[in-house]
Amino acid sequence: MSSVTIKRLGLGGMLCGAVAIASACSGGDEGGDAPVVATDPTTTTTPPHPTEAPSPPDLVPRTPGADAARACTPAPQAAKGAADVQVTVRADRGPNGFAKPSVVDQKLVGMNIADWRPQDYTPPDPKFLALLSALRPGVLRWPAGHRSQEYVWQRGGEGQHGNWTLTPAQVDAFIALAKAVKAEPLLAINVKTGTPAAAADLVRYVNVDHAYGVKWFQVVNEPDLTDGIIPSPGVYAQQLIAFTNAMRAVDPNVKVIAPELLTGANMLGIHGRVNWLLPVLQQAGDRIDGISWHYYPLDSGQTNPSSGATMSVPHLFQETASDWRPAGLAFADEIMPALATLRDAHSPGASVWVTEFAEDPGPTSGAGLSDVIAGALWVGDALGRYARYAPGAVLRWLFKGSEDHAYGLLDPENVPRPTYGAYWLYGRHVGRSFVDATTTAIADVNAHAALRDDGALTVLLVNKATVPRRVHVSLEAFGACTGDQLSLEGAGMTSTTFTINGHTLTSANADGTTVAPNTVDPTRLFEIELPPASMRLVAYRR
Repeated sequence: MSSVTIKRLGLGGMLCGAVAIASACSGGDEGGDAPVVATDPTTTTTPPHPTEAPSPPDLVPRTPGADAARACTPAPQAAKGAADVQVTVRADRGPNGFAKPSVVDQKLVGMNIADWRPQDYTPPDPKFLALLSALRPGVLRWPAGHRSQEYVWQRGGEGQHGNWTLTPAQVDAFIALAKAVKAEPLLAINVKTGTPAAAADLVRYVNVDHAYGVKWFQVVNEPDLTDGIIPSPGVYAQQLIAFTNAMRAVDPNVKVIAPELLTGANMLGIHGRVNWLLPVLQQAGDRIDGISWHYYPLDSGQTNPSSGATMSVPHLFQETASDWRPAGLAFADEIMPALATLRDAHSPGASVWVTEFAEDPGPTSGAGLSDVIAGALWVGDALGRYARYAPGAVLRWLFKGSEDHAYGLLDPENVPRPTYGAYWLYGRHVGRSFVDATTTAIADVNAHAALRDDGALTVLLVNKATVPRRVHVSLEAFGACTGDQLSLEGAGMTSTTFTINGHTLTSANADGTTVAPNTVDPTRLFEIELPPASMRLVAYRR
């Protein structure tokens, strides 16, 4: 992906507000033992990857022994009544027919860091650092996008060519940033204009000379980009073997993320596209620890006005698009099981990584969608759909970019955009053990649910409609007592500003010290009023 202006040449209770967290009295600790990802023997669909790590520490602090002190009788679940939408959550079952919850770690909230903006982190700007840290990102990717295929590693020797020089000091600054926010670094290796020797020396610098302990390395970026540098999947597979051999000769413990394809169409070979993934896996699947690709549903460079991939709010929320299937939200349910099958056949034990995840990769960089409430709602829904399949990581493109990068979570002045609010909820308040949640009106209100380490069951409700929606929540295998809520909303789909429980997020309060959940009336725990174009996270406790 190109890095600056044009990224590529091709392609319940009544809850006021809009995203809610409910913490209530608890009769047990659901998060005590993180369940493992398992498949239902009655289904052929398997998650792309079992969890590699338990859920992170409690996302919301709790007082030891509080459960016994607060034990109570679960609130009765009233009749469904006249709700517009019925949501059913089964806390003892996994999503998509899986027998157990799908467990992901904090890499679900990953970020791409703009290497072309070193002033943000060399040394870290205090506001930038506070806002990044507040999301609790699990992984940071750098150098970001296609610039990673244009650098010359300063210590890498002859044979390299590129339009900028990557220096040891720049690497040090990025590693320091990752350590400061407690995220794992993902370093990109230049395959297109680099050499195996240079890649090996970069590994030597970070893991031998400085003992930084970098585990994850991305080997290439978008080899299928129509720049003519890598002519075929077979050529790239040979490069992948050569580069990984050189890198693992220095450090046999490095983990390789590849092939970093630019679209799901090229991953599956659909819509007349060349299937890049299968030949790479057939030749070099044993070298890959994370099967990676980039997900952008729409494209501001699309020239066909009738295409389902053209930029609009309705297209952003469409379930399916027959002319370009990746444009539909339901594409997650097509590609993730398909990748699980390919993984099992060619790269057993690998995870699935979505290393670039945003609304639009084209020339307008998401303007009018990524930087408004609509983009936040898309994140709330789409990220939850991928989380159900237990991916190894999902990384936002981009945490912060330049002035023309609307897909950045921050604007150039470090002001959070609405999409930042969606990631704030996922990073700080949604659990990591996703369970079954269904809705009767998925096009209007979708629901995602997860068990949290503090014993709460969180239910994220995303209202994609431009009118209020009344939602009835039914809980199975979880008797809730009371709850709290966090609501994200703005002044409609195209609003560039947002609040969470009435607060505007800034570097001063993004750590959550003053943005507190609102208590839900326990007699209205399951009847929820969602404002138009809003999100609500409800955390139930038993």
